[in-house]
Amino acid sequence: MSTSLDVYGLDQKTMTAVVNKLENTGGKKIGLTYLPFYDSPTEETLWDVVKAVSPLADFRAVDGEAKLVGRQAFERMYADVVSLAQKERFNASDLRKIREAGMLPIVDGQSSLISQMGAQAKIKVRDALQRCKDAIDNRLEWMQVNALLGKITSPSTSKVKFSFDYGITPGQSGVVPSVLWSTVATSTPLTDLLDWQQTVVENTGILLDTVIMSRKALTYIMKSTLMKAEMQYTGPMLSITKAQQVIETNTGLKIEVYDSTYTSANGLTITRFLPANTIIMLASGLSDGIGDTARVMHPLNDYKPGYYSWTTVKDDPYGIEAGVGLDAFPRIKHPEALFNAIVY
Repeated sequence: MSTSLDVYGLDQKTMTAVVNKLENTGGKKIGLTYLPFYDSPTEETLWDVVKAVSPLADFRAVDGEAKLVGRQAFERMYADVVSLAQKERFNASDLRKIREAGMLPIVDGQSSLISQMGAQAKIKVRDALQRCKDAIDNRLEWMQVNALLGKITSPSTSKVKFSFDYGITPGQSGVVPSVLWSTVATSTPLTDLLDWQQTVVENTGILLDTVIMSRKALTYIMKSTLMKAEMQYTGPMLSITKAQQVIETNTGLKIEVYDSTYTSANGLTITRFLPANTIIMLASGLSDGIGDTARVMHPLNDYKPGYYSWTTVKDDPYGIEAGVGLDAFPRIKHPEALFNAIVY
């Protein structure tokens, strides 16, 4: 059975154009803030891991030659971008409604059952594409957060198996404070953050200026006995906002409160992108950034980088599958400017 998808309003070009205009509706995302898209020419992406340096210029004689200073890569990393994809199915009755709505005329431009039917059909297609794109964005966010933590390992349920280690120094990954922040009577969160900043400064010369944490981690900071003592001199009112202000004022860190989650396919299991007990510290002011997210061109997007869509006709049982895809992979250029800790 041969059927043109155009009669259903599901032609690939139109769908791809719609997908690329859709805004994410799946909650707060931070991945592209720190690892923005980079358009890679091929699926095989290669990048240099370079130390952020700030050297002194050399002296030279008036008629002498200047010293050539370059940025020396201490490691080169390679990865294939991974293909992210999600699809939904329209059955025969869905398609009949969409087709009839598109073929029947609207008389005199007046609102009618037909126009309502057409609007509902468009909404159905758009909602399906939105759900698919949100699922792609969720997986992309999952990859980017794990990249900031230093390692991406595909889930055990994934058909594609891979593991990628970005090489964060062991002393800057998986660090645990001497007193967990949940032990509020003796915890020292302000001191911990200052010490961790100093550790990275001494190791790399880079001052970390951003910390990503859950609201629960910030709540433990607020409840810390030592923090309460600190806040009594700046204001007696105890609040999360005040605790955040004290930390930011004393460390120079900008706190990004991040509690975004994703769900299982049936919606019964809710999982955080970043565990509530884990914080990420980073330097946001590097001239070339912490890293980026390589994305590649795709034939279904007119050979341009970005999201694409496709449709497939199924004969038995009859229906059409419509999907959204993106080929991408996060790249960390400065692992030395990343730090993460398990704080409770």
